[in-house]
Amino acid sequence: MHRKLLAGFVLVVVALALAASPAGAAPEGSEPGDLRIGISGGVVVAPDEVVNGPVVSIDGPATINGTVNDNVYVAGGRLVVRGQVSGDVLVVQGDVLVTGRVGGDVIALDGRVTTRRGARVNGDVTSRKAPNIAPGTVRGEVDTLNFGSVFAGFLIVFLLYLWIAVTVSVAIVGLLFMVLFPRGADATAAAGRTFWPTLGWGALISVAGPILGVLVPFTIIGIPLGLGILSALNVLAPLGYIASSLILGRLMVKNASTGARIGAFFAGFGILRAAALIPGVGFIVWFLACVYGLGALARAAWRAGRGAPEVPANEPRPIPDGSGSHR
Repeated sequence: MHRKLLAGFVLVVVALALAASPAGAAPEGSEPGDLRIGISGGVVVAPDEVVNGPVVSIDGPATINGTVNDNVYVAGGRLVVRGQVSGDVLVVQGDVLVTGRVGGDVIALDGRVTTRRGARVNGDVTSRKAPNIAPGTVRGEVDTLNFGSVFAGFLIVFLLYLWIAVTVSVAIVGLLFMVLFPRGADATAAAGRTFWPTLGWGALISVAGPILGVLVPFTIIGIPLGLGILSALNVLAPLGYIASSLILGRLMVKNASTGARIGAFFAGFGILRAAALIPGVGFIVWFLACVYGLGALARAAWRAGRGAPEVPANEPRPIPDGSGSHR
């Protein structure tokens, strides 16, 4: 039932959009704007009837004995075309029988398309069940719809797009962080060299933050605070990923120049983004990198708030000169 309602809603939106399209979309010599919609009771176009617009049937059968100078959409019902349809035919759930003429494609997402001798389909025929096609009735291609392949292809394209979008956006933010806040970047990299304290800080923030963000809104005055905590975590997570990229890159690039700092970031960032392409590993890598980076950022901020940041034992310390300044 839910699938029928969703499909019906989509079909109504499509039909209304087509009905509101410019007059040039209608066939020459006809009056645009006609729309035939049937809900539960089905739709019948009589033999001597001409509909200059889309025909939509929701949760009911449709029979086209006359002429439809547009597309036909059916959700949850059988479609019979004995007359003529100038456009495409789409049935979400149900079979399609064509004994007349269809100018476009015929698609049955959850059913079978059948054509009888004397029928004519100028486009392609596609259905989930194997189509039953009379010889010489289909001008285009005849295919069986494989939902598994379609979904897999869509998922691959979506994940690739998501990977590219995240990579580009985080790379830009990371570059700006390296250039605009060099001392903060160095302090974060230094803080991240002690593994367990950094991981502990990151785990504390990653666990306590969402819990507070969920529990605090239960008090009326705490709603803005809870929403603020959750929003802050959405912003801090990419910063944690950037920090982890820099910390990882600093294991390979140790020079203190601006170019080396940027190079270290992109070296670590490249490794993490490559790991994100491994199925089943990408999300784990993202989560751990965000947690560890948040810990490094928190430790760097804590040190800065208490005074001069702590310098690891293996880092060169500034040497004071006679004037009281540092060299």
